[in-house]
Amino acid sequence: MKCRSVQKKFSTYQDRELKHQEQEEISRHLLSCRSCREQYAEFEKLWQTLGEMGEIHPDPWFYRQIVGKIKEPRKQGLLSLQHVFQLLRVPAIASIILIVGLLAGSYFGNILARWNLFPFQNNPLSNSEGLFASLKVFDPAPPGTLAEGYLRMVSYKENQSK
Repeated sequence: MKCRSVQKKFSTYQDRELKHQEQEEISRHLLSCRSCREQYAEFEKLWQTLGEMGEIHPDPWFYRQIVGKIKEPRKQGLLSLQHVFQLLRVPAIASIILIVGLLAGSYFGNILARWNLFPFQNNPLSNSEGLFASLKVFDPAPPGTLAEGYLRMVSYKENQSK
């Protein structure tokens, strides 16, 4: 017999569950093969150590928890409604905060613009320009900035050359 097949049958050999002929073949192999004999000795030592251990008593609720998990119906599909809400929770909160921040910023920007508190503001906003007039800050070249000045200078040269 080959070592690998003998090693696979250590447990059944020890329990004497093999046919008589197989049992004798393994016994002969163990007498002739030193490595298998050493491994079988380790196996027996481990088996004896396990036999000497005391009985392990599980938690009283362990069996009920196992049975509950087995009987629990499996979820159909990957995306349940609860899973979708968990995935979208953070982006939804971030979007709400962003919208509230934009609205509050434009509202307070309009208040400050009406009071003429911006040093770069040429003419204060009138009430008729509306609440969202301060969103011009998000333009590519907001009013009163260096970018706006550059664009005016470039457009002035273009108008002069035509």
